[in-house]
Amino acid sequence: MPIEPAVEIRRLDQEEFHALDRKLMRIIFDVHNQFGRFLDEALYQREIAIRWQAAGFGTALREAAIAVTHQSFRKDYFIDVLLNGGLILETKTTESLVAAHRAQGLNYLFLTGLQHGRLVNLRPPQVKHEFLSTKLTSAKRHRFEILDSAWRPVTPGGVWLREKIVELLDDWGAFLEVALYRDAITHFLGGPPSVVRPVPIRSQGSLLGTQSMHMLDQDVAFSFSAVTAGGKSMADHQRRFLKHTPLRALHWVNFNRHQIEFTTLP
Repeated sequence: MPIEPAVEIRRLDQEEFHALDRKLMRIIFDVHNQFGRFLDEALYQREIAIRWQAAGFGTALREAAIAVTHQSFRKDYFIDVLLNGGLILETKTTESLVAAHRAQGLNYLFLTGLQHGRLVNLRPPQVKHEFLSTKLTSAKRHRFEILDSAWRPVTPGGVWLREKIVELLDDWGAFLEVALYRDAITHFLGGPPSVVRPVPIRSQGSLLGTQSMHMLDQDVAFSFSAVTAGGKSMADHQRRFLKHTPLRALHWVNFNRHQIEFTTLP
């Protein structure tokens, strides 16, 4: 299986999810009230799991593993706490919740095929919490469209890159975190030591310094993103950047929800 949780996943209907979530939030509030807001994240998770099981609510598995594989590539993800095999809890101890935290939680929903979860931040004086929710099923994530009218495979590596990304999408579907696809491509190209290399950046003829980039060939780089708006602006800024490098081209792949956009710059 290309995506395989280490434990059996149980899909909860909305009524059961909310019933369990109410019990969970009572435990979280109690833990926060008793320990305050400066406990380490792992200790919050452990105490919540202990109390959940002690109350007889069911199972509470910390660091529940999910393996994502494709041929020789493997990447493991770990859910903070998985309750009763179907309720994902992601805990944070940070100043405020941001989009990256929500994206991480949604990534776990996509990987497990679940549709609801809970995200909490235990660092503020009062617990901050949000629902995680999606209607995307695995079948829907596998419905994607390739847009490649601006793609120019300037080397054989460019042909391989496009084919390999489509292969990964066929296996895993879209909407997963961009780093997963980039890590897989990097793996198949020989790993970070072979792929991530310093590129000279010049200003008015003088060397300004170097910047690490993912290289497909000697003078062709690649980059991935998940931009859903402002794609033209991003392309413009990447072109400006390229003018100050010796690179011949940059293959840019944008995972824009159901549309996978392949562009070669400049």
